[in-house]
Amino acid sequence: MENNNTIKETPLIEAKNLKQQYHLGGAFIKDESKNPFGTIKDVRNWYLFQEANRLKVDKLVLITSGNNGYSLAQLVKGSSIKVVSVVDRNLSEETKELLRKVTYQVIEVNLDHKILRPEELVAFAREKDDEVIWDVTNGYEENYLKVMNEILNKVKTNYIVVPVGSGGIYIGMVQAIENAKLSTRIIGIGVQNTSHSLADKLSTPWTPYAKALEHYQNLGHPIYRLTEGEVKKNYQTFKNIIDCEPSSSVIFAALQKHSFKPTDIVVFLNSGKTFINEIKLK
Repeated sequence: MENNNTIKETPLIEAKNLKQQYHLGGAFIKDESKNPFGTIKDVRNWYLFQEANRLKVDKLVLITSGNNGYSLAQLVKGSSIKVVSVVDRNLSEETKELLRKVTYQVIEVNLDHKILRPEELVAFAREKDDEVIWDVTNGYEENYLKVMNEILNKVKTNYIVVPVGSGGIYIGMVQAIENAKLSTRIIGIGVQNTSHSLADKLSTPWTPYAKALEHYQNLGHPIYRLTEGEVKKNYQTFKNIIDCEPSSSVIFAALQKHSFKPTDIVVFLNSGKTFINEIKLK
């Protein structure tokens, strides 16, 4: 039996207040919190699941701080695929308990002192020698093309602002722009704190995209990194504009960090909401 959840188009909301207050040609919010499980990761995971199901994969293992593991586990529900979530020991007990309820297994590791290679993650998840196991912590960034197309079908934008953790969303959006041969620029907003930021989805001490992130910045797609004070101030300022978590609200920091022209049309990508507050543990 396959999961019946499908990924539908999410809203592109005109933000007239941002346009007026910050003197822009136009401002819009692409609201990916309206995906089935409240995160843009639903898009990536839905396509990932289709491929894994087609190829009869037994297990999917990933490092997660909550949203990604929850999303993937819900999307494979009803199939034979098992999801193994590897989490930091310092992750909140509430989040770990929720993941235990929806995933096949939760493995706790001290991620502050250990960078796990894909083969190590697969070894953690393996119970039988003949199991087919994929590490899906990163990759599949091409699946964000759907999000880009939904934006470009509605508005001709100069900039799209996205959060940057490991960099998958940023890379996926830049590559979509390159493939379409457009002049639109991607702005990434990340954090300086790579361990325990309020913007926890963006705290990544290691990423396989490090050289790609540097390459695309040199091509004119800037990345700005916030101090912890800026993350907190930014969240308090913008959290009521749209249903977003701290890791998503960082996008609005581009209004202070980047020099936009009065004619610029800017799309802010709300990558998701705080799922733990939306779901009741049963």
